[in-house]
Amino acid sequence: MFSPPVRLGLFYGAYFLAVGVMLPYWPVWLEGRGMSPEQIGAVLAVTFWVKLIGHPTVSAVADATGQVRTTLTVLAGMAVLVFLGFGLLQGFWVYIALAALAALCFQTIMPIGEALSLAVVKSGGYDYGRIRLWGSISFIIAASGMGPAIEHLGTEIVWVALVGCMVAILVSCRLLPEARTRTAKPWSWKAAGALAMSPRFLLFVATAGAIQAGHAVYYAFGTIIWRDMGFQETAIGLLWTLGVVAEIVLFWFAGRLGRYGSAPVLLAIAIVGTLIRWPLTAFADTPWLAAPLQVLHALTFGAGHLGAMRFLQENAPEGLGATAQALYYALVSGVVMGTVMPIAGILFQHYGPTTAYVAAGGMGLLAAVTFVPLFLLKPRSREAQSI
Repeated sequence: MFSPPVRLGLFYGAYFLAVGVMLPYWPVWLEGRGMSPEQIGAVLAVTFWVKLIGHPTVSAVADATGQVRTTLTVLAGMAVLVFLGFGLLQGFWVYIALAALAALCFQTIMPIGEALSLAVVKSGGYDYGRIRLWGSISFIIAASGMGPAIEHLGTEIVWVALVGCMVAILVSCRLLPEARTRTAKPWSWKAAGALAMSPRFLLFVATAGAIQAGHAVYYAFGTIIWRDMGFQETAIGLLWTLGVVAEIVLFWFAGRLGRYGSAPVLLAIAIVGTLIRWPLTAFADTPWLAAPLQVLHALTFGAGHLGAMRFLQENAPEGLGATAQALYYALVSGVVMGTVMPIAGILFQHYGPTTAYVAAGGMGLLAAVTFVPLFLLKPRSREAQSI
């Protein structure tokens, strides 16, 4: 009924509709339920650590069985139930437990979906950026729409919207093409372990992880910081939207960048953006000062994400597409963000937003340190089942 790019676009659109609600406003909802900044940081951090086990384990099932769509559909159905639980139950430890379950189901959907998407793009010759941008567009719709909704209906609308988003994700997963992988090299724990221990893969994780970790303060407390500065909810929604519009522009033209769109160039651009954006954001105390810095989201996230995806597309061993994606998401969004997010909460609560944002800029220095050996260390052959 729909072409593969359209089905994938619907999947990204549904998933990032939820992300557009969660990233700017989930901490606000938790604050409305009585959580302190340190508790919010803990609730957000537990999801990252669960990914370390959940992502590789579930994605191993997808790789080993080839039942990608079925795996995604089951995860989406579980996510609907988990987010219903958030609204019906209360308490810090209850939210910790539910956040762990959300990491296992909702957040495991994306690495498996990305692996499927990259496989379709490679086999069909499609433009990944132009498929992925539908996720960014839906993010804009959610982020810009939730600000006015909260002003008129209160923070509980965040939970209602998220439950609806989970249902949309479930439907989009059912619409994905069935993907039964057939490779000359079957999945094995030995091959997956070799991938996880590959020095080049670990350098890649360190570089991409530091870039993404630079967003920790922004993702967890950006909206709260802006509210404390007196920004109106509508202005906050527009600032989030502006960042994603810049990201969309990059995604749209990424396929035409030629050699400037290679993984090394994109990751280098993201490092430069990290070094510039976050320290300056620390001093942007009006919407007019914050707006130009939001455009740099095209560099810090857009170029960083495209660079990571292109690295994995070019280097993931045969038969380990979903596993490589899962390890990337587990280590970057799990270990790295799970370590940095609580630190961000401590810095914000005890030293203020300026210190927290300046520290975020320091992640660009860490990324630069691992970037050089990453692209000097030559990969072994794909037959060695290692990046």
